[in-house]
Amino acid sequence: MKNKRSLLSFCLLLVPFFCSAAVSNNEKKFIKGSISEKISIMQSLGENEIVGVTLKSFDFIIENARILDKDEDLAALALASVQALPTGENAIALIKNSDKQLITEKIMTIFKLFKNKPLQKAIMEKLEFYTGDDTSLAVIFLNDYLSMAYKTNAKAEDVLEEAIVVTGKIGNEESLSIIYSIWASKIWEEYHKSTDDALVLLSQDSFTDVIRIFSVSNISDAEHYFRLLKKSSKISQNSLCQIAENALLFAINNAEKLKASDEGLKTFAKFQMETHEVLTGQKWSHAAAVINSSMILAKRAWAVGIISDNDFAAMIKSSVNIPSSELASSLTDMLSECNGKVEKSSSDENIKMPAKSVVLALITALGELGDKTAFDTLLSVTYLSYPLEVVDEAKKSLAALNW
Repeated sequence: MKNKRSLLSFCLLLVPFFCSAAVSNNEKKFIKGSISEKISIMQSLGENEIVGVTLKSFDFIIENARILDKDEDLAALALASVQALPTGENAIALIKNSDKQLITEKIMTIFKLFKNKPLQKAIMEKLEFYTGDDTSLAVIFLNDYLSMAYKTNAKAEDVLEEAIVVTGKIGNEESLSIIYSIWASKIWEEYHKSTDDALVLLSQDSFTDVIRIFSVSNISDAEHYFRLLKKSSKISQNSLCQIAENALLFAINNAEKLKASDEGLKTFAKFQMETHEVLTGQKWSHAAAVINSSMILAKRAWAVGIISDNDFAAMIKSSVNIPSSELASSLTDMLSECNGKVEKSSSDENIKMPAKSVVLALITALGELGDKTAFDTLLSVTYLSYPLEVVDEAKKSLAALNW
């Protein structure tokens, strides 16, 4: 028992020795040095001592910031300390998650204590690398910062752009709403590329929140937002189709609010064509009902000149990629209306003949759909004063009908 006690006493005597040995020379120098010496130390740290020394530096800065809040030397030390943090994948992998979390908490505190813009920008640049497994604290910090900057119409500064960039990478559903508000308002238009990128990144895994945004957006913002998602390689075609279907449905349900003289009708037509192209191009069968409703509205827009003959014809041709009996009925009604105009034009020269490209598109589409309910309407084409090309196409479509 006596020998065991002696061994324990000996081990306890060694603890201070080993603890002292674990402290690097730069840590000791940092503790003893002046602020200018501390800055020099931060600028010459080895990889294996960065965490230990920077954490000591952050503690020193936070402890003295309220006393030296406008001191340039202390701000310079803070900047040097933040800049000392590595961003290389291999170097960061060696840092424990608990230390990363600690670093994140301290640099966010320093961000709030100093109004120094280069320092704040440097913190934003490093933030994404030190969140560890839990990004929640950093995301709350970013959301609060950007939300306040947006509400107060803050002046455009580099630190804001960095905040937008990092939020795009690690943000949550609340971040998506904030970034969308910034994007839609064009408050910091000089950062539009970074805002676009952040919006796409936050949208790619947030289907429900994206649809919610479309449900409350005006048609102009919705059209631009969808076009941005459509152009991005980060949004899968499956996700884009789901977004297109739901977004188009919301737009259709609110289309009646747009007046004929409203510029919104033109924007709505652009939005229709954008979503239509995606849905029909991918043959998204879930959207059959939406496509039919959209074609009915597109026909009205074409009738008043908002959609061109060629664009409407292209929509008709591609709509058969999502076939339905309702679509066949709608296209048959459209062709019947064209037949009526041709029939009347023989006795009234003031009636304008329907565009040949549209009539051909309707006839071809009905042949591809093969719905026999189109028989009488297609047959009528062959008896009316259409060009020979149109009559021949109607005969082909008649032969293609399913019986």
